[in-house]
Amino acid sequence: MKLIYSNDHRDHAGAKEMRYDQMIPMSESPERMDMIMAALADAGFADIVPPEPHGFETVHQVHDPAFVSFLERCYPLWEAEFGPGGFATAYTFGMRGMDQVPNQSVHSMLSCYTFDVCVPFVKGTWRAINSAKDAALTGVDLMQQGERAVFSLCRPPGHHASRDMAGGYCYLNNAAIAAQAHLNAGAQRVAILDIDYHHGNGTQAIFYDRADVFYASLHCRPEDEYPFLMGYATEVGTDAGKGYNLNLPMPRGTDFSVWGPALEVALARIQAYAPDTLVVSLGVDSFAGDPVGGFELQSEDYVAIGRMIAKAGLSTQFIMEGGYAMEALGRNVANVIAGYANGSS
Repeated sequence: MKLIYSNDHRDHAGAKEMRYDQMIPMSESPERMDMIMAALADAGFADIVPPEPHGFETVHQVHDPAFVSFLERCYPLWEAEFGPGGFATAYTFGMRGMDQVPNQSVHSMLSCYTFDVCVPFVKGTWRAINSAKDAALTGVDLMQQGERAVFSLCRPPGHHASRDMAGGYCYLNNAAIAAQAHLNAGAQRVAILDIDYHHGNGTQAIFYDRADVFYASLHCRPEDEYPFLMGYATEVGTDAGKGYNLNLPMPRGTDFSVWGPALEVALARIQAYAPDTLVVSLGVDSFAGDPVGGFELQSEDYVAIGRMIAKAGLSTQFIMEGGYAMEALGRNVANVIAGYANGSS
């Protein structure tokens, strides 16, 4: 399986995040990619392809162009006001009853275009965002050239980013961009399977009223976990998209005896949808002991997950999302990819 990867993410580093009652170093760090790439190499996956530069035509189909412009301009505007170093984050957020149209102030833009304090901007953030987008789109290109499965190692992740809001470590929605690119390339239907511990609120919102993308998510229920306001089983889509959104929320403490059957449900629905391509938002923060998670999956479970996805028999693009238990992160990701490769051979 070809791995699409670039070191351009590396300078998206050094900021802090608010974790409930603490300001702590970002869990979403460059070292995550080091762990993943090393484990993939150890498992025999070393066919690395650098992402090719792509424009923003497809990006603008799923994201507001003004929002994309903000992502590029945010840190330069912040630096012009405060000088080099440090990191940009919102002081306030646009809420009900407040005017949510940004003015020329970077603070206004941060208030309107971010929904939490887990998307800080440093000097290297835009370069990383742009590279992640290119990794996703290069994966689509390779599949158009005949690859059955590819792995786009996107950093930062993307599934919390909606049409015009960043949050939860996510700036552009790499999986949504890939899905749209597959449609642009001729696919009639695309399915997105999101196995991150957290609900992909952004991906759901982007495709909620569309029938050409089926979204299925296995995640911790919103009563227990971020993003708290979305991810209920009752959210099934609207208008043309009604019936094409599947949420499978589970309580904290869920292990593979419950999670595995939920994946079977999701895959059955995806196969009934009969997509031309499957995009997998690959998060492994469902691992027991993940500092940002609360499920109890074990490393060997990720091999089974890969095999189950392979049995669906679909051309598949993996997009990297979350996973923060550093000692096990690489092994867990490599286990999914190895399970898939062995299950599809």
